[in-house]
Amino acid sequence: MKNSHRVFVYLIGFTLGTLLVSAILSRRTMKEEEVTDPWLVYNQRAIEVGAEPLPLGMPSSIQKGNIIDFGYLPLGHEPLERVWLLQFDKSYPYVRAVENILSGEFRYMAADQISILLSEGIDVTELKPMLDELGLRLRMFNRKEGLAVIGVLNTQIDAVPNTIQAVQPWGSLFVHAQADFLHFQH
Repeated sequence: MKNSHRVFVYLIGFTLGTLLVSAILSRRTMKEEEVTDPWLVYNQRAIEVGAEPLPLGMPSSIQKGNIIDFGYLPLGHEPLERVWLLQFDKSYPYVRAVENILSGEFRYMAADQISILLSEGIDVTELKPMLDELGLRLRMFNRKEGLAVIGVLNTQIDAVPNTIQAVQPWGSLFVHAQADFLHFQH
């Protein structure tokens, strides 16, 4: 085999090897960039719709959150609330910050779960038919206190109130279902 043929074969091998490595690396990069957390899908949407900045009256710890969604509720009516969904790296991961437009009052709650105080004599296992029908999952429970924490229906700004409304047909199982409120020390 002549030297020119060897160089030619070497260049073809090198080119094919480079293309193969490039394809493998770009495939890995694409897999890493896939969003597996459904809560983060809305980050781009929040930017596109022009999410309003967080009001200065909110605690400084809330101000550190990244806005992943924003909107006014109720939808299709005169808005009564401004709602921000926030994502945090170190503390509670998803927070729903709500401002009452009329009073200016702020409320903070988990954006991805609600709490249910079970009725006397009801065990947490009796929630299973409700959870299965609604496609929800039990996230935590405390039998001693009769408390269950369940996930929400979706990742929208109205997920918490919609989930509370959706569990109401099973109201005989619990005393109340409410947002999982967060409280801050001043």
